[in-house]
Amino acid sequence: MPTVSIIIPTYNRPRELAEALEALARQHYQDFEVIVLNNNGDDVSAVTTAYQDRLQLTYVELPENHHVRARNHGVTLASGRYILLHDDDDLLLPSHLEEAVGDLEAGADLTYTDAELFTYRWEEDHRIAIDSEPFAYPYDPETIREDSTYIPSGSLYRKSLHDQLGPFDEDVFNYWDWDWILRVGKDHLVLHPARATVLYAFNPSGNHESARQDAARRVFFERLVEKHQLPTSEMKNFHIVQAERRARLRQTRRTFNGQLTESE
Repeated sequence: MPTVSIIIPTYNRPRELAEALEALARQHYQDFEVIVLNNNGDDVSAVTTAYQDRLQLTYVELPENHHVRARNHGVTLASGRYILLHDDDDLLLPSHLEEAVGDLEAGADLTYTDAELFTYRWEEDHRIAIDSEPFAYPYDPETIREDSTYIPSGSLYRKSLHDQLGPFDEDVFNYWDWDWILRVGKDHLVLHPARATVLYAFNPSGNHESARQDAARRVFFERLVEKHQLPTSEMKNFHIVQAERRARLRQTRRTFNGQLTESE
């Protein structure tokens, strides 16, 4: 039985998914399983099959496009005692999982790192990083109620948290991750080490859900605000937060050399 279960919902991003799986195959720590959940998108079984000999991998076809429900389903399938959340277009640097497991073995209930926000262009079947900058802010249970600086991709937590807190909240949809860190942070130990080992993809012209700040999204935002009585009325993605908070960036360990992992 693996120690870690990695949950990856995916929707029509086969090339990005291949890069994500390649990065996982290159992790220093390999005691994990990968659960890929296709949210009623194009068949990506050819991508997952290509990694069956390098990763302990389960591929699931779902009947609808609902990324929160997919993650909840992934949790029910997970056999590891730790859960790692992973977006299909993000990448983990090779030391990420090893260090994150160390954080939980040292006593944390949830750990998440700083990230490199990177923009990119496509060259044939892989992405080339154009530039990157750290997204690195200290974790504080109070200030995170004002703006979410929690990037869930790459975060690792004890599966037992779901026994106490329940599943991810599907009713807040786009804001499931902010809701999750607020719920966990109330009574559990959250660790946020100063190391940027998650590569968070952002391309304003691409298929990126967080780039859109529309009326449909506001419905879910207002549900979150009411649920937690948050002191904010502004919807923001990570780039908006970054633009407003750059002066408060903390020092973080950066090892990203600008080369994205290419699938083989």
